Amino acid sequence: METWILGAITFFVALDYGINTFVDFLNHRSSKRPLDSELSELYDEKEHRRSVEYQAANYKVSFISSTLFFVLLILALTYEWFAALDSFVREQWSNEIVISLAFIGILTLFSNLISLPFGIYSTFKVEAKYGFNKSTVVTFVSDLIKGLLLTLVIGGALLTAVLWIYQELRSTFWLWAWLLFAGFSLFFFMFGTKLILPLFNKLTPVPDGELRSEVERYCASQGYSLGKLFVMDGSKRSTKANAFFTGLGKSKTIVLFDTLLEKLSTKEVVAVLAHEIGHYKRKHTLSMFLLSNLQTFVLFALLGWLLGVEELSTALGASESSFHLSALAFFLLFSPVSMLLGLLNNGLSRRNEYQADDFARETYDEGGAFLREALKKISTDALANLSPHPLYVAVNYTHPPIRERLRNLA
Repeated sequence: METWILGAITFFVALDYGINTFVDFLNHRSSKRPLDSELSELYDEKEHRRSVEYQAANYKVSFISSTLFFVLLILALTYEWFAALDSFVREQWSNEIVISLAFIGILTLFSNLISLPFGIYSTFKVEAKYGFNKSTVVTFVSDLIKGLLLTLVIGGALLTAVLWIYQELRSTFWLWAWLLFAGFSLFFFMFGTKLILPLFNKLTPVPDGELRSEVERYCASQGYSLGKLFVMDGSKRSTKANAFFTGLGKSKTIVLFDTLLEKLSTKEVVAVLAHEIGHYKRKHTLSMFLLSNLQTFVLFALLGWLLGVEELSTALGASESSFHLSALAFFLLFSPVSMLLGLLNNGLSRRNEYQADDFARETYDEGGAFLREALKKISTDALANLSPHPLYVAVNYTHPPIRERLRNLA
């Protein structure tokens, strides 16, 4: 059975890499298509050429990175590197929880070290070349250290709790572990912006003035309690503009990047904000949060069931079953299901974006003129791919392509 499981894992890993590589290639080729009359108003020939070059540069980095990880994973499966790492940590410690923590920690560190050169190149070469990067070496290193510390503290605490639950409860482990994750995800969803984001960025309330007055007037017209509205110093790292909504009830928060305020007019900014409020009014944030936790419930149920299959660990070359090896094998086998769930989630997210656009048009931006202009500026300033391949959109896009959003708002 071990041979069958290892063969299935290898096949699914190769299938996942093959599909994603093919989809990326289709999108790379599609990005080079000449602009038609519908899109020529967004880019002139020079900017379109820059956009194609920018997409190509990112494609190359992504291809090399994903190929390297794929090759290393295949080698690890073929030469039983995971089993060797398991043996190494068992020589150092005897406690099963510590062994699993060390195994997962070493794999995570190794993965981050491999990814680091690509992150550096992307930030300081690709993004800088096209005028997007504003991050300094100090900021980059600081972000890296803070991210690792958060992973160690928060991720380590959660993983330790899950391992303890597994060791103590076994048969009902999956249910209690899911409840732990669901509770944490709810807490993070409600308060993550307030607790975590300030570690990386400065958040300041939108000051009194024309924008604040227009925002308050619009929110009052919709019976929307403004809650927390912040401007974030996104320009600290990039020139790209964005905005996002998070939280529920009294914890709901809207964050506008300072780059958004720099590039858009007051009416355009409020149209973007109306879009974000549309997500709240249409209960998109709540429904996607519930769907995510439902999927996590199924995931933990399957994991709890399959952790009892010792062959998951021995298929990776180990002489005895362990939580970390069985969980690793499970998640590798789960990759096709993950892709299908990604298609579902992305499709729902794109539908929600259309509905939020409609909400902004109906409640503030009659005719959609302001939101259309805002979307044009945000996309073109970011050298967005104006002709992504439909299959790439289905697999990777949480937002509809700019062409489709403009058509919807027309």
